Amino acid sequence: MKRLLRTYLPSSAIAFTIVVLFNAVYNLILGNNDALSGVFVLELTGLIIFIQLVSVVCDHIPFQSERAYQITFFAAEYAIVIIASFVLNWTVLTISSFLYTSLLCVFIAVLIDRYFSAVHRHEADEINRLILSQDKKEEQTP
Repeated sequence: MKRLLRTYLPSSAIAFTIVVLFNAVYNLILGNNDALSGVFVLELTGLIIFIQLVSVVCDHIPFQSERAYQITFFAAEYAIVIIASFVLNWTVLTISSFLYTSLLCVFIAVLIDRYFSAVHRHEADEINRLILSQDKKEEQTP
């Protein structure tokens, strides 16, 4: 449950928000004001849940390094998004739609990675601060 609240839920929320915002801006640029439908939102939610399930599976695989995990998960995530975007008729098979989907996928992956790096760095700084304050207390006691 802790991992769900600390990892899967925030990354799902970030991905969902970015996709919906990018989709809205993209459709406004194209002049398609009614493109963000309830069906799309539900399909996107299902896709993100499926990607999180793939993440759970990847979390249980003993990778040699964090880099190997990241590459494997991104490759799986990217393949799922590309396939889903065509199967769910979100895009057509053109170079521009492929590039748009690819860039959006990379952008979201980098943003989520940066988010968790910042969270982990903040947690490490807090732990170090607590250790230093504890050490200072021990030095002051006679």
